[in-house]
Amino acid sequence: MVIEDDPDLMRLISHMLKSAGLEVMPAYGGEDALRKLKLHLPDLILTDLAMPKMSGVEVIEHVKAAPETKHIPCVAVTAFTWDHIAQSARQVGCDSFVSKPFNAVRLLEEVGKYVHVPGKAATRPAAGRG
Repeated sequence: MVIEDDPDLMRLISHMLKSAGLEVMPAYGGEDALRKLKLHLPDLILTDLAMPKMSGVEVIEHVKAAPETKHIPCVAVTAFTWDHIAQSARQVGCDSFVSKPFNAVRLLEEVGKYVHVPGKAATRPAAGRG
């Protein structure tokens, strides 16, 4: 699942992941993501932290608090890796960060820590496609 409120960035991230052979479930903001999580559990959540209405920190907090979703790794794709927003994300259970700006190689390296990226060796056992 990719949670991003910027349509251009959503297209870019989705293209990078799909080009690597991964399935992408887009969610345009935190509220959309929580609705979709009730219907389908992804192998990984990539989320922006700074979004209107519901921040990525709030999404991660909901995900990590629910027994049925707490096992899902959450990776923040953000420019805020060292400030109070990132600290808040860490406190609620964010598993990792990808700093903006990023490239496909860096994004896929981080994703590969949690799910199998076809054609790449995983650094951790993969639960499936995400």
